[in-house]
Amino acid sequence: MIYSYPGCFFQRPDGRYCVVFTDLNNLAAFGNDFDKTLANGVELLARYIYNLIIKNQPVPTPSDITKLKPDVGDQYTRAFLKIINVDVEEYAKYHFEKNVNRTVSVTKWLDDFAVKQNIDLSKILNDALLKEYKSRQNK
Repeated sequence: MIYSYPGCFFQRPDGRYCVVFTDLNNLAAFGNDFDKTLANGVELLARYIYNLIIKNQPVPTPSDITKLKPDVGDQYTRAFLKIINVDVEEYAKYHFEKNVNRTVSVTKWLDDFAVKQNIDLSKILNDALLKEYKSRQNK
């Protein structure tokens, strides 16, 4: 699912940026230029929402960008708003998920069959767990 939140970007006099997500407890990401700050903001947004989802916590409703007014203040040269989009599930697949080793029991004759047929048990288990995960998310 794609999540979209307004990010308040602030540029410092030295050219560096930060982006603040007011809807997510004022979480902030930083970078030496706009592109790096945007990439860091996407990762921060994805990681925050991903953690809420796996903990079964509610995901905050994004603010209406037309009602936000970023304040430049004294330490920034400019401020602007941009909607940040991220497909959290897809992002997590490539950036957050790493394999862990588990010990599982398999019936001997099924293990023999899997070896003989060159079946990847890890892939089968991952696919089954992912299917179960998706079915529970849709409830």
